[in-house]
Amino acid sequence: MEIAFSILLLGYLVFLGTIRWGWQRIPVQVSDGTNQHPGVSLVIPARNEAGNIEALIHSINNMQYPGEYLEIVIVDDASEDDTFSKVQRLASSQSNLVCLSLTDPHGFQGSFKKRALTEGIKAAKFPIVITTDADCRFDPLWINTLVSAIQTNNWKMATGPVVYTSDGWLAALLNMELACLVAVGAVSLDRGYPNMCNGANLSFCKEAFFRIGGYGGFEQVVSGDDEFLLYKMYSKYQDQVGFVKSKQAVVTTAPPQNLKALWEQRKRWGSKWSAHQSTTTRLVAIFIFGFHLSFTAVVLMSLLGFYPWNLLLIQWLLKILFELLVVVPVLNFLGKRRSIKWFFFMQVVYSIYVLFIGLAAQFGSFNWKNRQYS
Repeated sequence: MEIAFSILLLGYLVFLGTIRWGWQRIPVQVSDGTNQHPGVSLVIPARNEAGNIEALIHSINNMQYPGEYLEIVIVDDASEDDTFSKVQRLASSQSNLVCLSLTDPHGFQGSFKKRALTEGIKAAKFPIVITTDADCRFDPLWINTLVSAIQTNNWKMATGPVVYTSDGWLAALLNMELACLVAVGAVSLDRGYPNMCNGANLSFCKEAFFRIGGYGGFEQVVSGDDEFLLYKMYSKYQDQVGFVKSKQAVVTTAPPQNLKALWEQRKRWGSKWSAHQSTTTRLVAIFIFGFHLSFTAVVLMSLLGFYPWNLLLIQWLLKILFELLVVVPVLNFLGKRRSIKWFFFMQVVYSIYVLFIGLAAQFGSFNWKNRQYS
């Protein structure tokens, strides 16, 4: 067992070292707001977001992007609150704000979010589309930075970083996890093996979206609108898809408010893995799950006296060192360095968390936006 786990740990450390090296070599994108201003349609699906929608529009209106070149398309996804009426009221005094209203079709079994996004993209009048979520907030140069990256690099799609807003203990733990996901997604894309991105910060050419068939082929998968679109876009355009490494491109979003909400969210996220067509993505997911399973087993064996505790201590210290090498620079980049104070607590709980979420995502149902999925 000692030799087997040592080999697995070595692979994990090499993986982390590769992510750290890859993150450092991704160039920083800079925008001073003086780039050309092509038309941009900001498409935002919204369901039961009455408490967020006004702050969202306010954050968008603070952008340093000319209003005549910016269209805001809110797609109300059959909200059960007054989201639609609030957007209608705002749209009556704002000419570049459009609101679409969808109803729940009887017997619909696919992804409601993909349906809402598709309808919003169809309605978009400008050639560049940016998608985000209704609970997000933005840097004033967010759109400029994404557009500048697309123009400068001749990209068809640009992905960007996302971070949680609050600084409570749960948000801090989730920000450390999110920092790792941002780094893995960015480096994997940069190295030619795209595996993850975040739909709260995604931009692409409308023409390219329809040329690849949009979300076609994955309509029945509830989650994964972002990653499946990335996979399809990269399959066709490869060198024209990239990650925007810029502090001005960071989008902030609200974290799950409690453990139950986190549980439901992570089960939804994990439910898409079985639909991935990328062998590399599946292998990475299996390897990470296998490592945390083995690490948990080794800790339990050490407590029971079946694994040498001094060897485990050395292995754990190596794990801590390499994880810090990844998470610290990314948290600094995201402006969340204070989250690191919870790092050692995360060492105790994270492997168990990964196991529970990984298993629950494959066998459990979940609730999202007051809709039940199985």
